[in-house]
Amino acid sequence: MKEKLGMKVRVARESQKLTREMVCEDESNITIRQLARIETGKSLPTLTKLNFLANKLKISLNSLIDDSYIELPIGYIRLKNKLMKQTMYKDSIRAEKVNLLFDQIYDNFYDQINEEEQLTIDILRATTDIVVFNNVQFESGLLKEYFPQTLLKKELCELDFLLIYLYFFYIFGKDKAYKNRNTTKQAINKLVKNSDYSNDSNAYLAIKIHIIALNFLSELKDYDTYKQLLDISKTISEENQEFQKKPILQMMEAKYLLFHVSDTEKAKVMYRVAAKTAMLLGDNIAHDQILLEMEKDLKFYESI
Repeated sequence: MKEKLGMKVRVARESQKLTREMVCEDESNITIRQLARIETGKSLPTLTKLNFLANKLKISLNSLIDDSYIELPIGYIRLKNKLMKQTMYKDSIRAEKVNLLFDQIYDNFYDQINEEEQLTIDILRATTDIVVFNNVQFESGLLKEYFPQTLLKKELCELDFLLIYLYFFYIFGKDKAYKNRNTTKQAINKLVKNSDYSNDSNAYLAIKIHIIALNFLSELKDYDTYKQLLDISKTISEENQEFQKKPILQMMEAKYLLFHVSDTEKAKVMYRVAAKTAMLLGDNIAHDQILLEMEKDLKFYESI
């Protein structure tokens, strides 16, 4: 299928005497390298990219694909959703569970899914390697090739959120000057501007990414943006009934009360509320980590 589709795209482009650069323009929809991989049959593009190419080349979408093209295997969708919902702590049991999910996808579905879905799984794998195993090897190539395209977009899709998530984890251990660079600010601004997620399938993912962005904003002492992003996350959580991350959002509110409002007593109450919420949700690891975070933050606050 990939070779046949790629040939159709290449023939349509060349018949109109268009270069790949002319088709891709500013590369906000598709990069020159991505188009080359499609045309040579090395990559199966998403429906969104194909629709862009069909419009650009003035041909019908139906002439490129059949109905079966847009269908993802049900088994793959289930495994991917499980991966998306995993909270990745440095816990051997959870790490083993996550690795099993990746193995099932790579063994049974990876070659059947389109390029964007393959990239989604690769980004999730790279993020997991950083969070769980402190392994920083795979992500720099992904970010170098795809992240600039994300920063050009006005509206973010699932893949863009995942790339921002990976970028944040990639720079998390770097120095403050690196976190303050324009790229980081651009990424945070993208999150703030793409904040309308009522009944949206990306709600859970958006909250996860907001949480790590809040950590950066706290270090940079940008509490105006911090409060704005925190309020957005709380709204998303309520509107979409995405409560798994509610304890962490409550903890982030406690940090705001402590470090910006300087209300120690209210902060302590909110930390404890966050820990209790985690316990009610059955997340004992989050419960313990929130209480440890409270002790650490209080000690740090008293020292400054």
